[in-house]
Amino acid sequence: MRLLFALFFCLCLTTLTAQLDWVADHPGTITYTLDLSNVQQHELRITVEFPAVKPGVFTVKMPQSSPGRYAVHNFAKNVYKLSAFDSEGSVLDLSQEDLTEWAITGHDGFVRLEYTLFANGGDGTYSGIDDRKLHLNMPASFLYGEQLNDRPVMLQIKAGQRPGWEVATQLVDLGQRRFAAPNYYYFFDSPTIVGDIMRGDFRVENPDGKQQTIEVAMMHEGSQEEFDDYLAWTKDIVLAQQKVYGELPDFDYGKYTFLCSYNPWIGGDGMEHRNSTICSAPVGLEKFASRLIGTVSHEFFHCWNVERIRPASLEPFSFDHANMSGELWFAEGFTSYYDDLSLVRAGVLSLEDYARGLTGQLNYVLLRPGRGYRSPVEMSQQAPFVDAATANDPDNFSNTFVSYYPYGATVALALDLTLRERGHNLDEVMKLIWKRYGKTEIPYHIRDLQLALGDVVGDQQWAEVWFADHVYRSELPDIGALLDNYGLQLTQAEPDSVGFMGLRLRENDGVVSVRGGIAENNPLYAAGLDENSEILSLNGQPVTSTKDWDKLTSELKIGEFYEVTFRQLGQEKTGRFQAASSPTLLLSVDEKPNGKARKARKAWFWTE
Repeated sequence: MRLLFALFFCLCLTTLTAQLDWVADHPGTITYTLDLSNVQQHELRITVEFPAVKPGVFTVKMPQSSPGRYAVHNFAKNVYKLSAFDSEGSVLDLSQEDLTEWAITGHDGFVRLEYTLFANGGDGTYSGIDDRKLHLNMPASFLYGEQLNDRPVMLQIKAGQRPGWEVATQLVDLGQRRFAAPNYYYFFDSPTIVGDIMRGDFRVENPDGKQQTIEVAMMHEGSQEEFDDYLAWTKDIVLAQQKVYGELPDFDYGKYTFLCSYNPWIGGDGMEHRNSTICSAPVGLEKFASRLIGTVSHEFFHCWNVERIRPASLEPFSFDHANMSGELWFAEGFTSYYDDLSLVRAGVLSLEDYARGLTGQLNYVLLRPGRGYRSPVEMSQQAPFVDAATANDPDNFSNTFVSYYPYGATVALALDLTLRERGHNLDEVMKLIWKRYGKTEIPYHIRDLQLALGDVVGDQQWAEVWFADHVYRSELPDIGALLDNYGLQLTQAEPDSVGFMGLRLRENDGVVSVRGGIAENNPLYAAGLDENSEILSLNGQPVTSTKDWDKLTSELKIGEFYEVTFRQLGQEKTGRFQAASSPTLLLSVDEKPNGKARKARKAWFWTE
């Protein structure tokens, strides 16, 4: 019976994949029409037709949250000149009820809504409209009808406008510049770029023989050769990540699209979606391809981890308020671990470059004081405050927060290397989680991840203790000792030099002052210095330049106590601190590891 159902499902999916032809003619389809006549002023005139509205007050809303982001965004601020009409073209009463909500009354079951959208900040969350492109993130662009989330949606460009502009999107192409989504949820998850696009694709086969298309659609100012090289890298990454899980996901319409914008007229970002991703940066491929490709690796790994291996806390995703999750250390952090690892496995990144990147990550995670305040779960729950969130008042995150991206990546590193000591690896865990919660698309809880780990190692008690220490609490194993097994040495970069953790200074007209907050594990914290404190002297010697500071601190002795005089809030003060060695870490690669380390490297990085 299960086989018959699977065959039936595949037949239905094939029928669906044969395009959403029915959407164009469906009486309930909501249609958005884009008028591009004023794009040079960053404006779109948008018409929405709602053909099947229930009697009474009809409410339309502007989203406040966007898939892949966890903070609230005030998209409604860029919506204006709203007007509504019935099926006969008569003007309807329209009133704003809230910051993001409008009420329409007097309709006859049909509503045509017109409004203007201003957008000049394209990236992975916001939209950008100009004389070169449309870069549309749907929640930042389109009002929606309340209680119409199950209706099909069609997007079309007004006839005759910008005929040379192409369209790239995970929406289904119906022809005649019309594109369909089966419902609002899919529509809002489908970023779309329109303009001069360079395209290329390749086919990837799963073990069951099913082939799917991976497309790269790019707006850039570079050459075809640069694009082709980038496409080849992309293919290597896709194949390396497919190997982790054993298969690609079944993309809904048989295709996955990288929507890449690498030019001076876009913002830098990366944002995953179900069958596509946005990868953008205000630079070109010629000089920056090796840096940009990391985003491709990160976002594609998300097509398993977070798009289909989905935390229950984000399901369903709400477009009307912030979405809080305690699982981002896994959804984002483990993905961050695999992005650079995939580049090494694909032959795009050298082991030496990998070690340099890991050096920065470990310095950030291991040395910041924030881990003393929150566990990976609790750091994840801070996302609505830090994930492209905006606030006018200062915070103390330099002391109390560690990003769940590198924090989770470090947890993943520690787990992978620990598992390898036990004869297993993290790939096995990810594959099992994919089988249980990704392919089935059953949202998971943290305990589900713990149980999967326990099943892989055959020891649920060990997995419970590991999660208690490293997920629910802030402990980390000895990362240096784990890395030693691979001929990678983690050491203090300057153990004999005095250091001041994260200290940044600025110099202006003979005054040296502190930029940003002082970390709690910086010796100057105990002396009482804070942001904007003006350093006057160190150990009785005047400080009038950053060069003075560097010279004087180079003469300090580790373990000795010193006085620093400073001006803070208009008052002169003196504080005392104990000099400590620089905590900065360095990860170096043994170029001639022993046979055991060489074998371990090969198993980890898939290298010869």
